[in-house]
Amino acid sequence: MKKLFLLITLLAFSSIAQAENDDELYNEGKEAHQTHCTKCHGDEVYTRENRFIKSMEALSKQVERCKENTGVAWFDEDTEAVAHFLNKKYYKF
Repeated sequence: MKKLFLLITLLAFSSIAQAENDDELYNEGKEAHQTHCTKCHGDEVYTRENRFIKSMEALSKQVERCKENTGVAWFDEDTEAVAHFLNKKYYKF
């Protein structure tokens, strides 16, 4: 019984830590997006009917292309955070 309780407790803390990590990644991506991405375009590129991003992989590649084209000095983690933010807010893959 103690082992079961310990397992449930560990899973609960793991879920809480993951949720906090997800929120932090979302907020970092949101800030980077507001600072850099909105200089070139608004939210309409994410909400238009004929958008060409159809998967998380395509979204990550597009964020990477935008980073390269604008010369933004992001680390891989920053690019991942922006893709995460865009997915959570608009794409929902």
